[in-house]
Amino acid sequence: MRGREAAAQDLGLRLGDRRPTALIAPRRYGKTSLVRHTLHGLEQAGVATSVQVDLFGVDSFSDFAVRIDKALVAARGRLRRTIDSVAAGLAVRLGVVSIELRRPARDSPDPIASCHGLLEVLTAAAEREPLVLAIDEFSDVVRVDGLDAMLRTHLQHHYENMGLVFAGSKPSMMRELFSSRQRPFFSQADIVELGPLDQVAVTDIIHAGFSSTAKQAGPVAVRAYALGRGHPQRTMQLADAAWRRTPDGSEADEAIWAAALGSVQAALDNSFTAFYEELPATQGTVMRSVARTGSAFSASEARFHDLSNSSISAARNNLVRDGHLGSLQGNKVAITDPLFEDWLRRAFP
Repeated sequence: MRGREAAAQDLGLRLGDRRPTALIAPRRYGKTSLVRHTLHGLEQAGVATSVQVDLFGVDSFSDFAVRIDKALVAARGRLRRTIDSVAAGLAVRLGVVSIELRRPARDSPDPIASCHGLLEVLTAAAEREPLVLAIDEFSDVVRVDGLDAMLRTHLQHHYENMGLVFAGSKPSMMRELFSSRQRPFFSQADIVELGPLDQVAVTDIIHAGFSSTAKQAGPVAVRAYALGRGHPQRTMQLADAAWRRTPDGSEADEAIWAAALGSVQAALDNSFTAFYEELPATQGTVMRSVARTGSAFSASEARFHDLSNSSISAARNNLVRDGHLGSLQGNKVAITDPLFEDWLRRAFP
């Protein structure tokens, strides 16, 4: 968690004080790692045990019920004993939800009723044992109509009994979920946005990593930050490639950096090509425009690609919603993945 010490301390205090928190960051920003690191610290300190649910790709109430069941079964120690006791008292059978919901329709329980029962187990256990509920990829809750309302109904009266962190990698949707009056979770959590690593953190992490293995980073920290823009996963990917090419007891140089960059680019080219081909045509064009000009609404790019302002606006909004573009001031946007931006510039000069 180098470079995220302040964020981890802040999140730990929020959860310990029972302040519901919506943690927002693009994918590969270390959001899940930060949450798990913080939860581990709370458990080690005896503050609370965690129940962790991942909603990535959830597509039905049955799917949600299986995930809640899995999270409850994964609890440990006193919390697990409490959960088992509560479940027995409510006649909820843990660990078999997936099997039961996949039975023929006449023998299968109602999935919505199953969700209610499992959430009642969770909230009742929170009244007996201190716990933190961490829901990862919470923005995918919108894939199941009414799921966010169900969660709000069960959780709203238990904020004093449990810590709550809702993590999501679609910043625009996460902000809407907690800021729109039309959403059940309106104003139900503090919004905390996890930004890129700053240059000081990147520099310290890379130089410390090299020197701890009897190597010197040379220009790697400067180069990795300039290209990676503090994107945690991409910056470390670049630094690791350079570290592997630096002989023991020596210092990286520009040739080593060039070789490292080339290897990373080559490793990612196929996946970036596939991702670009999956994008709707207008979205791909907008990404190209942002990579070239820094703006989705470049007049010259619009003329070049024969696009209207309305089609550009719709494509840009969808890309921001899905976390591929980040909103800046005014109409300015930035591509979230700096290495995808680098690929766009190389693929479409």
